[in-house]
Amino acid sequence: MEPVQKSYGLPDGAENGKFPIPPGRTAGAELEAEIITVSHNPILDGLLEAVHGLMAVLNENRQILALNDTMLHALGVPSLSNVLGLRLGESLHCIHAMRAPGGCGTTEYCSTCGAAIAQVIALTQRCASEQLCALEIPGEDGHTNLFFRVRASPLNVGGHKYILLFLQDISLEQRAAMLEQTFLHDLRNTSQGISMGTALLAENTSGDNLELTRDVLLMANRLSREIELQHCLASSTIRNFSFQPSPISVEALFEELQRSSRHHPAFVGRTLEFTPPQPDHFLSTDLTLLHRILYNMVVNALEAIEPGGIVKITARRDETHETFSVWNAGRIPPDIALRIFQRNFSTKGTLGHGLGTYSMKLLGEKLLNGRVSFTTSLEAGTCFTLELPV
Repeated sequence: MEPVQKSYGLPDGAENGKFPIPPGRTAGAELEAEIITVSHNPILDGLLEAVHGLMAVLNENRQILALNDTMLHALGVPSLSNVLGLRLGESLHCIHAMRAPGGCGTTEYCSTCGAAIAQVIALTQRCASEQLCALEIPGEDGHTNLFFRVRASPLNVGGHKYILLFLQDISLEQRAAMLEQTFLHDLRNTSQGISMGTALLAENTSGDNLELTRDVLLMANRLSREIELQHCLASSTIRNFSFQPSPISVEALFEELQRSSRHHPAFVGRTLEFTPPQPDHFLSTDLTLLHRILYNMVVNALEAIEPGGIVKITARRDETHETFSVWNAGRIPPDIALRIFQRNFSTKGTLGHGLGTYSMKLLGEKLLNGRVSFTTSLEAGTCFTLELPV
């Protein structure tokens, strides 16, 4: 398999404005011959027909020799002849493309352009390169910012070097990711401010309000931890989450699960039944992670039963394990049970789902070093369990 360089950075020689792209272009009969060679190549012709995304074939001077219909339509030009011989930035109307006599790839801005970097690596290092490209183009209402994932792959045809160029417009994904990161950053700052303010308030509160203030402080600190956990989940850096074990009373944990679950819409008309733990039943683990896993189990169980149904939560301890169980009388169909812990798999049929059961297993096994599993049958119902080492 062809190696792919995904450095998302500058190639050697690109630092300090030095970018090894020659300004020369192919023109006249030589360019026409290259266009004919590519257009008459059955393999390249088949690729252009088969690839649904944006695809182009460039020559050694990074000029367009061919592209598929999808890219032609994306460029908004009436025919292929309008872009043949142009470079990528010129065909896309990049605002920087013509700021130097040599055109696209030769300006001071091009040394940080992902598309230019990918093409240089493909030509000079003879390996595929995938980069991110931020592009600004003029529009009727000002400039428009686009964001592409660009992959350039070297190709040799008849002793001549070519580049297969693939583009994926990820502008919407980038915008969503930026909004999410901004939201989580601002939310984290707000929650930290609430925690600090509540801590100061607790120091100066007495009497009947002291217990309430301490509860608010506890929830504010929990919120900060939940935001940190959500940030790690969203950015796939879950191992960077700071594990903070502390002594936990199972009785207090059950009380908190009861309070948090009863405000969920699925709780209406249904009953949570907690098996009373021993008064001295304590364990040491990260409360944020444990609560998150058990809360997801409880909510899933509530959603799986009809009004009037019961969800049972138990905790038991032996010499080696602490085991939490969440049971309901429903049964998971076999085809769904096979993929219950698969990321992005959901029976809800809409985007944004498919992380609940996946996160249970991820957090329980990767961070708490435990085991998350389930059993389901028509006779015995469904029981999700979390086993933690003592």
